[in-house]
Amino acid sequence: MLSKLEFFESGATTRKSLADNEALWRTLERHFCEENARVTPVSAGTLSVCFRLDLAGAPRFLKTHMQGAVARANLAKEIAILQRLYGHEVVRDSFEVVPAKGDVRLSMLMTMLTPLPSPMDADAALATVRDLAAQFGNWRPAELAARWDFENYIVHGERAVSALKDQAFLGARTAGEFIVLLKLLRAKLDSLPRSLCHGDFGPKNIMTDGERPVAIDWEDAFWGVRGYDYLYWLTFMDNRAFMLNAAYGRTGLDREIERAILAIVVLLKSFLAVKSGAYLSHAVPIEMRITEVLELH
Repeated sequence: MLSKLEFFESGATTRKSLADNEALWRTLERHFCEENARVTPVSAGTLSVCFRLDLAGAPRFLKTHMQGAVARANLAKEIAILQRLYGHEVVRDSFEVVPAKGDVRLSMLMTMLTPLPSPMDADAALATVRDLAAQFGNWRPAELAARWDFENYIVHGERAVSALKDQAFLGARTAGEFIVLLKLLRAKLDSLPRSLCHGDFGPKNIMTDGERPVAIDWEDAFWGVRGYDYLYWLTFMDNRAFMLNAAYGRTGLDREIERAILAIVVLLKSFLAVKSGAYLSHAVPIEMRITEVLELH
């Protein structure tokens, strides 16, 4: 979530990039014209712009980034991570293009992956998180900025408590409980097992190449706490049943730390929803959603 939180806290919006996205599209069409490729826009995220390519009958997925050094650094980080995990089986190529009146854009050409044939259960999600952590070991990408650290995650949590309380999304009692949890994480931080974390490990970011799960979209990757990604996965509405029944005792962390991380994830998701305006379409009020997590046993 860190990249999205930084983006919206900066006051930026995605609307001003619509013309820029069009320029990117036309630039990519020219880049691939000799290969007679068809380039089709498919999505625009917070920091990225994505396209589908048909290269001589072979479908490919292409991801590039919005303007700015932060967005470029995020994509460079993602490329490094995907290559570390999957070699050239997922990232087929990376190159630069220059749209008209724009800065140089790094681009990543990927194998076209497909959604999992069925949703993951808690055991499969935990096994995938553990496998990723084992592959990373103590590796930290050179492209990962120093601020992309769990300490900064805690800082965002502190801001979120203050802002949500001021805007009446959190009551005083709930805000007070979060302050205690954040202080706990700060006090225990040096003793927690650290590792590279995905940062947005959810159902839409777990695909398959036909043989195995493939974790994509690493733009929120940060230097976090081992086991974080599993706890984050639990907070999606599709996984609510697992959160109620399989939240604690599975990451190797102390229960109090698991509870604190789980609660802070929901806090920051709620904060991001307020910043982006997404909360307006949510059926469950923020205080109710947070309280449910705080009361888990």
